[in-house]
Amino acid sequence: MVVVKIGDGMGNQLFNYACGYATARRDGEKLMLDTSECDNSTLRDFELDKFHLKYDARESFPNQNTFQKIYKKIRRNLKYHVIMEREVYLNKDKRYDVNDIDPRVFEKKRFRDKYLQGYWQHLPYFEEYLDEITAMMTPAYEQSEQVKALIREFQTTPTCAVHVRGGDIGGPGEHYFKDAIERMEQEKPGLRYVVFTNDRPKAAEALTKIMGEKSGRMTYVADAGTFSDMDEFFLMAACQNQILSNSTYSTWAAYLNQNKEKTVIMPDDILSERMRLADWIIV
Repeated sequence: MVVVKIGDGMGNQLFNYACGYATARRDGEKLMLDTSECDNSTLRDFELDKFHLKYDARESFPNQNTFQKIYKKIRRNLKYHVIMEREVYLNKDKRYDVNDIDPRVFEKKRFRDKYLQGYWQHLPYFEEYLDEITAMMTPAYEQSEQVKALIREFQTTPTCAVHVRGGDIGGPGEHYFKDAIERMEQEKPGLRYVVFTNDRPKAAEALTKIMGEKSGRMTYVADAGTFSDMDEFFLMAACQNQILSNSTYSTWAAYLNQNKEKTVIMPDDILSERMRLADWIIV
């Protein structure tokens, strides 16, 4: 059995799952998801049940008081071989390098099952199984006819999703989007730009000036209707091309994009080289 801790937002949960799935496949083991963090959170929900992702079991323990937290940690440490991602960053040379790969993830188990705790936002952990994972990422909920129609439209017309991230973790601003749109126009001139954002004032500030004469080719997906975060994820993935933010959410939308001729542009961030596919462009 391989056990992986699932936590934080949907994009992070997908990276958690991807590493766990790939590890279980390589090891010939079953996969269990520990969803305690999601199940005890007032801010984040377990989102992976919105997809047809395969796993063999799910466990969850109360985590509300000190006794419960201590019990869960002791039980985990006794039962499993715990592999904590952050340990690989603090290596023997006492340097911090987020691009390090933890070899323990790839080692066969000895006596105890592996328990993976971390973000695992690094393609080498799961790239060989990425096609299998994205093939399972079909909606496990009923989408509205409007969403289905927009997905078909975005898939069959020259579109580019633009993700502008706001909120507590801000994304890149006007300078990045100016460079990204200029580069996209070089690669795929004349696209329709569909903006996805949780901060419309920031998106307007970042995009309105730089779009200029191209402003007639820019629309906000929110203007087409009211959609859930999951709906917007599938709509973003349906666009033929993507301009990403520093976001696991839009990164997974780009992974899911099935257009073989897609152009994907992402910001030059500390994690970009870890998460990008070989043909993605960093600006």
